[in-house]
Amino acid sequence: MACNADFVQYIVDQCSGAGTIAVRKMMGDYCIYCNGVLFGLICDNNFYVKVTEAGEAVLEEVELRQPFEGAKDYFYISNVDNREYLEDIVRATLPELLSPKAKSRKQARKNRQVPLSLDEFIAPDLVCSQDLRAFFQQHLGPDFRFKVEFQDWLRRNAGLTYRDAVEAYKQFVPLSFD
Repeated sequence: MACNADFVQYIVDQCSGAGTIAVRKMMGDYCIYCNGVLFGLICDNNFYVKVTEAGEAVLEEVELRQPFEGAKDYFYISNVDNREYLEDIVRATLPELLSPKAKSRKQARKNRQVPLSLDEFIAPDLVCSQDLRAFFQQHLGPDFRFKVEFQDWLRRNAGLTYRDAVEAYKQFVPLSFD
């Protein structure tokens, strides 16, 4: 059974105080992200959060379930009506998912992808690729180049938006007097 769009939007709204929440459709169900980090699933009108120690400490009731056949266990969240509770779970879960231990090659590949908008967040392990350069050229002009100082700025400011990066880049470019 696929998810009801209203239920998906309800979960997004309930978690929205924890950060920028986004979903991506996956075979009728949804992956749910906070600030670009996958933290859970919405499957068959049920909400699941990745298993972390910090997340478990916040849970009112620990119930592990597979969101779909063959999946790893996730925390099943039955109380989706308490907004503060859901926000607390997401906030507790994210740091553990961002730890170096939790990062995988798959996440590193994801961070090489081009952001879709200036409002996306800079990933902690950002890779300055040709695709990312093309993204910045689109917003800063064809003369954009990755300067060492700007690359360092990007790495130090993970969690800010690409819009912030575009503004910061202007500090690294010498003024031209035409």
